[in-house]
Amino acid sequence: MHEQPKFEWISFPFADFPIKTIFLIMFTFFIWTIVYSIWNDKFLLILSIFFMTVPLVPYYVPTRYRFYKDRIAVKIAFLERSRKYTEFHCFYADKMGVMLSTFRSPRRLDRFRGQSVRFSKNQEEREAILKFLEEKIGNRY
Repeated sequence: MHEQPKFEWISFPFADFPIKTIFLIMFTFFIWTIVYSIWNDKFLLILSIFFMTVPLVPYYVPTRYRFYKDRIAVKIAFLERSRKYTEFHCFYADKMGVMLSTFRSPRRLDRFRGQSVRFSKNQEEREAILKFLEEKIGNRY
């Protein structure tokens, strides 16, 4: 029997923020046009497409967040990562979500070692998640 998550939602900025998406697509095509017109090399164009698209996969693909009593599971496309709350030592919120940090206080390495959680567009889960993380992790900044 599978454990039911306490909280679950899907974040999909590509569909949630259409104006930002239009500007992002226009900007990337603009950069790709410049890259191709300056160097006139298809390999560099493909390389720039790769390096500009891969970091933005969480923006382009729906991300499912599941909060269980002992862990968080984040699923992007067909990849799922599950981490226990005991791995995190502090957390801090911003206007789009919350960062779970492996350090005792916020650090620049949080982006690489921590776990970023993006709220849904209407952020109806925000207060409940922050309260839940206060219980599980405790150290809020």
